[in-house]
Amino acid sequence: MRSEVEELLHGSFDFRIHTSPEPDGERRNDYLEAGRDAHEADMAGFVLMKHQYPTALLAYTLNRMYPGLNAIGSIALNEGVGGLNADAVEVSASLGAKVIWMPTRDADSTKLLDTPDKVATILDIAKASDLVVATTHDTFEESRMLLQLAKSIGVERLMLSNPLARFNSDGAKELLAFGTWVELPFFSYYPSDNAGERMRSDIEAIGLDRCIVSTDFGQWTNPPPVEGMRMAIAAMLGAGMDTDVVAKVVGTNPLELVGISDSG
Repeated sequence: MRSEVEELLHGSFDFRIHTSPEPDGERRNDYLEAGRDAHEADMAGFVLMKHQYPTALLAYTLNRMYPGLNAIGSIALNEGVGGLNADAVEVSASLGAKVIWMPTRDADSTKLLDTPDKVATILDIAKASDLVVATTHDTFEESRMLLQLAKSIGVERLMLSNPLARFNSDGAKELLAFGTWVELPFFSYYPSDNAGERMRSDIEAIGLDRCIVSTDFGQWTNPPPVEGMRMAIAAMLGAGMDTDVVAKVVGTNPLELVGISDSG
């Protein structure tokens, strides 16, 4: 299996990783180490998430250091950037960011339902700049509102984070009907002896064509993100998933969502 894992790791794209420096918690490695690790593993790249500040310039640095690497900048709409701050989103987009994360650490205090006009303005920017909008820690009601509004505005790149784990079956089914991409973070399945089986079951329930397996790794207590992707691939292969299926959820699909061709 080792050779299959390494072959699938080459060209894979991790849609969510965490690195230091981070103002509110230790990380396994810093963004320079994460870039080096991904480059040495011949990965296609990753989306760099920070909970409290934008990452477009960090991604720019990594891409200059490692030609061929697609480090993608993003912005999470937490209090560190002013919450639902359209100006911060616009600046990030102008600097090359491709992903907007709805509030994560500050989801309890930054409510989408309370400020639909701000959400709509941010979605207008996302449409104009062709950005990915990810639901992350939103409640069911917030996710539904966000997806309805995004669809009405014409935002094409939408990602629903882990709905089968976060919502009941009826709620997940309702949100999946919007036809968005769905992120399944390996962090939500690990550590578990049956992680691969659970991932396979969720991918089959959602549908292969819209599923993305990220790691969401970088926490001090977990392996580095590249090793997390290696482990996720091994878990899926161990559960009997075909190599072409695994390649699609860790490579083809995330690259398509972020707007990068398979060839890089």
